[in-house]
Amino acid sequence: MTVYLFFTFIIGLMGMQPAKNGEFHKTYISRNQSTSVNGLFTLFVFLTHATNYIKLGSVYDSTYNSFKIHLLQLIVVPFLFYSGYGVMESIRKKGMDYVKQVPKNRFLKVLTHFVIAVSFYLIYNICCGKSFPLSQILLSFIGYSSIGNSSWYIFAVLGLYLIVFVSFMLARKNHFLGAILATLLSIAFIYMQIRLKRPGYCYNTTILFPAGMLFSLLRKPIEKIVMKNDIFYFCTLGITFIGYIFFFLKRANGVEFYSIWGMFFMGLILLVNMKIQMCNGLLEFLGSHVFSIYILQRLPMMIFQKIGLAQSHRYIFIAASFFVTLAIAVVFDAAMDKLDSKLFVRKKKVIENT
Repeated sequence: MTVYLFFTFIIGLMGMQPAKNGEFHKTYISRNQSTSVNGLFTLFVFLTHATNYIKLGSVYDSTYNSFKIHLLQLIVVPFLFYSGYGVMESIRKKGMDYVKQVPKNRFLKVLTHFVIAVSFYLIYNICCGKSFPLSQILLSFIGYSSIGNSSWYIFAVLGLYLIVFVSFMLARKNHFLGAILATLLSIAFIYMQIRLKRPGYCYNTTILFPAGMLFSLLRKPIEKIVMKNDIFYFCTLGITFIGYIFFFLKRANGVEFYSIWGMFFMGLILLVNMKIQMCNGLLEFLGSHVFSIYILQRLPMMIFQKIGLAQSHRYIFIAASFFVTLAIAVVFDAAMDKLDSKLFVRKKKVIENT
């Protein structure tokens, strides 16, 4: 696994463009940059999921294991943060027209794609003679349960979209009030899942979504300080790194510490991107297919495990699963685009996405 981790970092380094001394990349949180970062973390998520189907333990796995154990759920932090940031940017630009369309063009669209994807898992299980209780099947269609598919992230995102809608329908044009309400409701959403005894990974990074919304509102004053000169930048970087280490050591003390750890991690990503531009077509491609890669990757993994490839040739298993996942993800997204054009068509001034 360490070999694949090494190649992942090589892919991440390809095409990087450092800024000159005293200069910064103003596009550190542009669509292209966030897509590229998501593409890199899509690879991390894929490797993490792949390890659920193979045995690790050799000396060649030690470095990867250390990396995996260290980051844990932080591999999803950019997805949540950039999603929250993008939603807030859209609300600022398009106002209540965008907010009113969130249930349909955010919530319902994601749910529709997810239900279709989960249906493939249901078909696979039926073909393999594997059955589940009806309640588990129904709950899997909203991401609360699973029938072999990845699920918790979608449940979290669906809940967050509803939170955004409620928050801004109450706050109307007051963006700061809306973001604060979304933050408070997100915290309530987290504690609801704790009371339901959901596993920690289902909620311990959820706060990064409203954190992205708040960053959208505070970005300019933050940039004014951090990008003033290299001294301010490196002081901020040092403080952020110290905060990251401190909360890493405290992360087991509760969801509050874990969530703040995730915030400092995202802070490091943003700060690094201010100085190092990611210009990589492969990462942009992966980042543009995040949902389909995430939700479909377990299908080829399950199939290849079923035929014994995971047990006999684990490196071939990972490579085969990856390329099959990419193929079906591209086909799936093309099909969903056609479906969306029929189900979610609106006037141009309203349908522009973030």
